[in-house]
This record gives sequence, structure tokens and C-alpha cells, in this order.
Amino acid sequence: MKIKLNSTLPFSPVQLDAHHAQPRRAVGQLSGMDGARAFSMAVYQFKHADNDAIYYQVDPSERVYPDESTADFVAVSRDHKSSTDRLEWVEHNDSLSYKPYAFLVMNAITKLVANWDGIVYHTPSGERLRDTAINATLQVMDACVCNRFGLWVMVNLSSDTHDGFKTQPTPGTRQLGWVPL
Repeated sequence: MKIKLNSTLPFSPVQLDAHHAQPRRAVGQLSGMDGARAFSMAVYQFKHADNDAIYYQVDPSERVYPDESTADFVAVSRDHKSSTDRLEWVEHNDSLSYKPYAFLVMNAITKLVANWDGIVYHTPSGERLRDTAINATLQVMDACVCNRFGLWVMVNLSSDTHDGFKTQPTPGTRQLGWVPL
């Protein structure tokens, strides 16, 4: 398998949340402790104040606790304010850790090369598009992150090689898919 990066879009993945009026691009992930429980959430912007403090723009309703099973995820009915109405600024403190998605995506893609199961999906966590793309060249087009299913990259599948012969995809078949990181 070969992986090519098409652009820098995967470095700021689209945050998928059913409660957003429209998807937003996230720049990083904020992690910390809420009492004794670890949490993480998407960061949409960050800024440095004049007093050298760092602030992160987050949606507090997107806080995810890794110890909660995603299989038990139940969508909670919330008021459907516009997505920007729920954003707030959080000041950095020693209990918080920020990682830019550029770092997280590149690190995950590097690990994917050795650990990928060859499965490509129609949508993040959706039905399988292909089970045998292990020999394909994947061109990473974009990325998304969702609270329930984690980080995914959108890939364009190039030609496969089987037994030394190069085969081209059939024209008209969908060649874009999603791979979990």
C-alpha cells in the first residue's frame, strides 16, 4: 500500500456532530481531566492573548470521555442553536493538553501503513466500499473527526496491482471512500 497526501485539508478535519447546523473544521484536540475522568474535544480556533495566555475555542457539548463505550452512545436531544452560538473560549491551564490535528493525522497515517486491514468504507463507520484495497495507492483527500467514531480520512483509490499486473478501476465506479485512523 502507498499513501499520498493530496493537500493540507486533512490537517484540519471536518468535525461531524449531528447537532451542528453545518460541519466545521477543527484545528486540534484538547485533552484534560474532569475530576478523575479524562476527556477530549475538538478545538476550532486558538489565540494568544496580550498577557501570553492561550485560549481555545471549543463546543463544550462535544466533550468526549474515552471511558464511555461508543456502542452505548445515545444522541441526547439538545436545543438546536446555531453551531457558533455554543462555542466558547477556554483558557489554557496545566491540566489541559493541546495537539494540532496536523500532528495527530500524520502520526495516525504513519501507523496506518503498518496496521491497515485493507477495508475502505462508503462513509465514516458506514458500510464497506471495498475489502481488498490492501495493494491500492491511497490518495488522502480530506479528513473528518466525530465524537462517536474518531478520526477518519477520505481517500481516492488508485490502481491496484494483483500478481504483478496493474488493473485500473472500472470507469463509473465510486473510487472515493473512508478509512479509520
